[in-house]
Amino acid sequence: MRDYILKICGLTDRKQAEEIAYLGATHIGMIYFEKSPRHIDLEKIKEISTGIKGRAKSVAVVVNPAEKTVWKLLEIVDIIQFHGEESMQFVSSFPKEKVIKAFRIKDETDIEKIKPFVEENYTILIDAYSEKAYGGTGKQINPELAKKVVQMHRRTVLSGGLSPENVEKLLRQIKPYGVDASSKLEIKPGVKDLKKVKEFIERVKRFYESDS
Repeated sequence: MRDYILKICGLTDRKQAEEIAYLGATHIGMIYFEKSPRHIDLEKIKEISTGIKGRAKSVAVVVNPAEKTVWKLLEIVDIIQFHGEESMQFVSSFPKEKVIKAFRIKDETDIEKIKPFVEENYTILIDAYSEKAYGGTGKQINPELAKKVVQMHRRTVLSGGLSPENVEKLLRQIKPYGVDASSKLEIKPGVKDLKKVKEFIERVKRFYESDS
């Protein structure tokens, strides 16, 4: 069986997070960024992290945070996902195995920004570019650009507009190390449709856990 990441992001409720971890998500993401409609405070992040411990890894998603904020979060979560314009110098202050670095990909020039992190073998996440938001927009990344990144770096997680309807086709086409879904699995920001989540997880697991 292949090693992979199956991350469901933007959780705001402990009970839902526990149910999604039980369904088979390997990582559960929580947003610590006040401009996001899915933002939750440190206490809530701790509560969810505790609830999923031993079943799924907890991920705090941040955008251009202060260094002390990251260290505070690392006391309560397994992984930090940097989703802003954080530099290699900043990111390298933290343990590599506890970091996912996200990039919003608009065109070929954005791929250049990824290369220093590829050289240091960070786990990276690629998302669709939006001027309005740092993530959770439901926009889909250009599959050809995504494929180029995956061919360049194995530890690439695909994000952006993933749903039960499109994930299998995109997995076959792009073959990423993992997937990350949020807005297409929601009833409203921060509240998941568990039926959709279950279907999404089943389809992703089928891809990664088959022999192909």
